[in-house]
Amino acid sequence: MPAFSQEEYRERTARLRRKMAERGIDTLLVLSESNMNWLTGYEGFSDYVPQAALVCQDEEDPWLILREMDVLCCPISSYLPESRILSYPERYITSGHVTAWEPIGELVRERSKSRRIGVELSGKVLGVKGHAVLSKSLGISEFIDADGLVGALKAIKSLAELAYMEQAGKIVDRAMQVGRVAIAVGARECDVGAAVNHALYTGTPEFPGWASRSPISMNVGSPANAVHITWTDGRYKIGSQTNFELGAFRHRYACALARTVFLGEPNARSRHVHGACVDGFLAAFEAIRAGVKCSDVERAFRREFEPRGVRKESRIGYAIGIDWVEGGPNFQEGDETVLQANMTFHLLIGIFEKTDGYIFSETVRVTDNGAKSLSNMSRDLLVNY
Repeated sequence: MPAFSQEEYRERTARLRRKMAERGIDTLLVLSESNMNWLTGYEGFSDYVPQAALVCQDEEDPWLILREMDVLCCPISSYLPESRILSYPERYITSGHVTAWEPIGELVRERSKSRRIGVELSGKVLGVKGHAVLSKSLGISEFIDADGLVGALKAIKSLAELAYMEQAGKIVDRAMQVGRVAIAVGARECDVGAAVNHALYTGTPEFPGWASRSPISMNVGSPANAVHITWTDGRYKIGSQTNFELGAFRHRYACALARTVFLGEPNARSRHVHGACVDGFLAAFEAIRAGVKCSDVERAFRREFEPRGVRKESRIGYAIGIDWVEGGPNFQEGDETVLQANMTFHLLIGIFEKTDGYIFSETVRVTDNGAKSLSNMSRDLLVNY
């Protein structure tokens, strides 16, 4: 069944139609599956093939345009009735001679005669060839760039969305504790990863977990300074450091959490990096509240962190929600987005240098009075002996 009420989905579409009107768009093709899910509840995990949600200015509900096989996912996940689900034949999949963007264009043309069509142009599978075929099928030489239109609306979460993220926060806290306890001399890295994944998927007695669309990040080293990689064939030994970056999910809504765990006494430099990261994190955390700019949060971090003599050039956070990264505002220099209540961010302090490695993060909610963490995980240095 859909994750949200019909009323919530329709309210989202109504807000989107108002944004479309501001941009002069009568018809919109939403190509990101995360955005399709936000509008309709649809879960197909088929973003490797052409598919779209079609939003028309004069209609209350969107249409879904899917490959024939994926139509059967709709009664399970989407609030839309069968009459709003359209499909194209399977023969268009992986064909070297035809592309599904042609029948998709025909289905759009049958439902909208407007030439003011917006398209998410950076869609995962659209590409140059797909753009050309879709343009020809619709008889339009140029689309209105609609990238970011849905993303801006997703940035502020409803209470129902926040409830799922808070549930995911409880799951990810448990998974982090499970991972930490599993680290011991002689333990296989893959077994630690398996324990973490089991905790993420089983969830809690109150609510189950859900599968991530990417593997957990679990870099093990001395120092652990690589990013976005997972376990190796190795076994743990004294002096190993593990950078966990985990995400738990409820109905595709993510809560991320990162911590570094040391096996054996960390050296003085590692303790210094930990202190710099946590103090910088807390400075940024204290700066977060409705009305301030994303760049203000980043500056608060830099004021505390930079005198510590640890190098960090990457951003310190980004919008999080459906499928983890939402593509919205970031905590970095130059992002002048004004924070609003119920925005959610992954506040992430990651150090990935030749001689230094460390990671520390929490998912936070913006409120009028400050930031609220969705994690209860200890912020102390984590050491196993």
